[in-house]
Amino acid sequence: MNAVSPTCHAAHNGMAGPDAYELIRTCLSHRPDSTRREAARSLVNPDVDWEPVRQEAQRHRVLSPLFHALEHLLGTQLPTPVRNQIREHKRGLKIRNTFLVQELGRINQHLEAAGLPLLAMKGTVLARTVYGDLTARQSVDMDILVPRSQFSEVERALQDFGYEYAEKRKRLTGWRKTLSLHLDGQWQFTRAAGTFHLDVHTRVMPPGYSFPAAFDYLWNRAQKVHLNDEVSVWGFSPEDRLLSLCYHGVKNQWRALRYVVDLAELIRTQPELNWSDVVERAQRTKSTRAVGLGLILCQEIMSTSLPVNIRSWLHDAPMDDISFTIKGYLQGRSSSPALPYQERVRLQLATKDTVAHQVQYGVYSVLQHIWSAFLKP
Repeated sequence: MNAVSPTCHAAHNGMAGPDAYELIRTCLSHRPDSTRREAARSLVNPDVDWEPVRQEAQRHRVLSPLFHALEHLLGTQLPTPVRNQIREHKRGLKIRNTFLVQELGRINQHLEAAGLPLLAMKGTVLARTVYGDLTARQSVDMDILVPRSQFSEVERALQDFGYEYAEKRKRLTGWRKTLSLHLDGQWQFTRAAGTFHLDVHTRVMPPGYSFPAAFDYLWNRAQKVHLNDEVSVWGFSPEDRLLSLCYHGVKNQWRALRYVVDLAELIRTQPELNWSDVVERAQRTKSTRAVGLGLILCQEIMSTSLPVNIRSWLHDAPMDDISFTIKGYLQGRSSSPALPYQERVRLQLATKDTVAHQVQYGVYSVLQHIWSAFLKP
């Protein structure tokens, strides 16, 4: 794909979805600033309609990082309406994420006082550790990982703190609650009339995936994350975060550019990444295909620079057909909201290293279907 192709179409009053996607992709890529700036300048053309670009960025959940990129690339050259949108968006996001950080800090203190450990996941933790700015990534809710054996204690502590089950969980009791928690690996809570939403994970990925569920292993490798001057929480090591983002992309069928951007930004902003550890962990947990696909997408979509030995390693995890499918899907996302069913199945099976893991995913999928169709109240 030609990285600067949007400039060829920018003179048209209405920018089509694929053109808007290409412009967004180029602006967020790791190409030289000169290349990115050339593509971004198409927005300065008064004949260009900004709205399709904004809508495409929202569709791919990358509006916040796009705004940051545009400010960096063009600054005051941006049209006044765009600058006003950016200013209002960042203002609202800063307020929202500041509230989430303070609430996460209070949850952390409350659980710590009860002797219950937690690891903060995604959301504001990614905004701070990967993007370096709470206004560079939107966060809808809070996600924490707790030991499965202590979920009941965490549940009681959160209820003492004012949290209750999210609406969709209130009807689940007894064996249905146990089965739902096992299949999803998480439970949703809410507080303050829905102002705060908290996902409590008992495993990083559902049981259909080979990502190891042992909390203690992740806890022993965890690093402190300073979200602001007052709030610090424990979060994943960069290596474990990379693996979790690769798996998160597979689980969600890489259905938005955001999943690739998150992973690419992690690689770009974490020069201390221990790549030997990443490879060793991927091989030990039979995750080479899932991790390989994530890294290939970063290379091919975001022009992410990877170490020579990692590029060589990727040749041993051939994912060309799947990466080609995902790239085409993302580019045409405006007209195809979801991958076709057969492609979704192919993605899930192709990212499993062993037949045993393919069977494991198949059994999990069947259980999910039975649960949704017949057992869920």
